Amino acid sequence: MTPSFNPRRTSPRLPLHHHQTSSRSLCRRWTLRLLCILCIGFFLWRPWTSDNPTTDGVFPELTLARNAELTSSGARIPKIVHFIHGLKGPDPTLDLAHYIAIKAAHDVIQPDKIYLHYHYQPTGDLFERARPMLTLRKVPLIDNIFGRKVQHFAHRADIVRLEVLREFGGIYFDLDLFALKPIDHLLDEEFVMAQEGQDGSVGLCNAMMMSRPNSRFVQRYYASYATFDMDQWNYHSVVLPGKLARHFQDEISILDYKAFFWPLWDSVGLRTLYLEKSYDFTANLGSHIWESPANKHLMKDVTEETILNVDNSLYCKLRPFLLDGRPDPRADACRILERTERSDQLVGHWPLEKAGIPETSPMRAEDVSGNHVNGLIRNGNHDNNGVQLNGQDSYIFLNVPIKTTIHTLTVSWWMKTSSNKENGTAVAVQTDRAKVYVRTEAVGDLVSLGLTTVLLEDDWSWNVEKVIHANPFPINGDDEYHHFTLVVDDHTEPGQYTLHPALALYMDGYAIASSTEWKLPEGFNPIVRGVWFGSCESEHSNYQDPWDTSVSLEASYRDIRIWERVLDVDEIRNLAPISFANAPGESDKVISSGTI
Repeated sequence: MTPSFNPRRTSPRLPLHHHQTSSRSLCRRWTLRLLCILCIGFFLWRPWTSDNPTTDGVFPELTLARNAELTSSGARIPKIVHFIHGLKGPDPTLDLAHYIAIKAAHDVIQPDKIYLHYHYQPTGDLFERARPMLTLRKVPLIDNIFGRKVQHFAHRADIVRLEVLREFGGIYFDLDLFALKPIDHLLDEEFVMAQEGQDGSVGLCNAMMMSRPNSRFVQRYYASYATFDMDQWNYHSVVLPGKLARHFQDEISILDYKAFFWPLWDSVGLRTLYLEKSYDFTANLGSHIWESPANKHLMKDVTEETILNVDNSLYCKLRPFLLDGRPDPRADACRILERTERSDQLVGHWPLEKAGIPETSPMRAEDVSGNHVNGLIRNGNHDNNGVQLNGQDSYIFLNVPIKTTIHTLTVSWWMKTSSNKENGTAVAVQTDRAKVYVRTEAVGDLVSLGLTTVLLEDDWSWNVEKVIHANPFPINGDDEYHHFTLVVDDHTEPGQYTLHPALALYMDGYAIASSTEWKLPEGFNPIVRGVWFGSCESEHSNYQDPWDTSVSLEASYRDIRIWERVLDVDEIRNLAPISFANAPGESDKVISSGTI
């Protein structure tokens, strides 16, 4: 066979006087050429085998799926909803989220029937409340599939849902997935799943599946469980269906990642759902609320009163299912603003007074500015003048309009603390990839406040970029409230400013820490995602872990205000009449420069 390249060349590689014709030189040349051919062949073969697996060693489930003995499927997806519960142990109860998921399926999908498949029958008030909507069906407790051991209740549920869809067809929902829009337009498909992660980067999630009885894909998917390994947590439930779908594209319809599984389960997604009021679910058919990671902290102690009185992205969407057609008594509470509607550019004013606020955890932080940007208080207690945070897993999180930027921002608050903890969070302004902290730092046996900028340099690593130390004026020496103002104004050129430095912190009307050089790095999104008081989400873990108390501060807060503009010094001093013995004087004003 004639080679695909010509080993002879019309001109030498080297100048003629360096050209060698010895047998050793020719041998070396041919050896190098053969090595090049082998390397090229390897890199061409490698991606082909990953995308087009043909051996059991590369992708054994594909062989199982291809060899599955198929029976004829139904003509249409029946309008039946399936839930699964009670596979873990005796006397399970329904959580509030489970009840709302059933209610949402009943109200939105309007199915012919809702099955609850169980082994241990649920008990409790919420189960009895949901029971009229349900058809109960007991299932055996699966301990193996194709001879492979199954122990975890979640893996048992993965198998039961496939068996149910194979037998009955219909619509399967996890009990922490809420239907938000009708899905009748999908009932003529054969089998439906939705992407998890942008463009299906994680896979196809089995928390929502729709199927005709005995659909081809559900039969193939079930057959692939002959390789089930209970040590691989989400391989068969999320990763594998995404791999199989590429090979059976005419048997499955794939929905966009926003259809059911956005926001995601990462820190940004959970904050968007449970803390921010920024997401309106326009692109969603439903929402998976990621009960397992959220239960550790964000959903802890949530009651109906919480959902009715705390205004975040998720609770605003779930509230109608609890109101049962009744109007929300706080009609504008769930409105999402792009910008403040006030001429003075005040974003919000949170007095943190107890009057009229239901005692829940989390508890509403009422905005009285008219913008309805209510925040929340986690594990805080009202005292005579404000809200006391415990220095552990408690904080105040305040929403702002969704186009508020960190470029021009003023945050004003009153605070008192007797804590001498270093690196405690007084305030943190959060964007997607940057945080500006007001943190405690030691002044002898007492503490003052300084400024710290933390940046997310890649998708995983937060790094401290700049610490701006404060004047040594203690904030915890007299057990009195003091007034603080954080001003950000980075629209000016470095080294130049008019009203303030680019970043400045005031105590009782006088600057105690500042930088003329501070600027948000180029390319960083300036949109503010929220403002924290008393603690902040960790840079080193996520909401699935125990709350990181290393950054928490035991302190009391009252009368918080935020503007989408820079207040001048006179305005700041009008907010904070000097009446405390340890307030810094005019002669003590200092400006310390720094860059990030």
